[in-house]
Amino acid sequence: MPEATATEGATKQERIDFLKQAMAFTEGNVRAYDMKAQISLAAFVLSGNPLMAIINGACGTNARPFLVIALVVFMATILTYLWVLWPVAPPQRQLTEGVGAKNLFYIHNPLSTGASQYSESLKGLAVEPELTAEALKLSFIRSVKARRFKSALIATVIAYLAMAAAFFAVGRCAF
Repeated sequence: MPEATATEGATKQERIDFLKQAMAFTEGNVRAYDMKAQISLAAFVLSGNPLMAIINGACGTNARPFLVIALVVFMATILTYLWVLWPVAPPQRQLTEGVGAKNLFYIHNPLSTGASQYSESLKGLAVEPELTAEALKLSFIRSVKARRFKSALIATVIAYLAMAAAFFAVGRCAF
């Protein structure tokens, strides 16, 4: 395999290898966001039991208003973590426009594409445009998951602050 110099650029095989590595790295990032969301969700849900025990112990019979607030805040935060795990909608065609990909890597509707039609499409396959398109799609998914996860973390902080504020503002729990 010929070596690429700084003025020549990468060879076709080097570009394909780079795209494969970029895709593997991006897939790992997407999985990591999902795993972090699952772990954070479990930790957040498990933190609810001690908080409710503290509320019931400190507020006694006046705990009902605070428990309603806590329930709403908890549910909203849980939904933000579930939103991280929710599948990302397919990216717009503008993302891969001009790349020359035929979308053969991931078929969105396999029932509409018959085996013979797919086999024929593979005969004219250009690997580099297909991998480029998939790398762009995965990067899009990663950015969506990152934004959702950041929102879930912010929602968690807001939830704990809201519960602390409500704890001191409601009835007998106040100073």
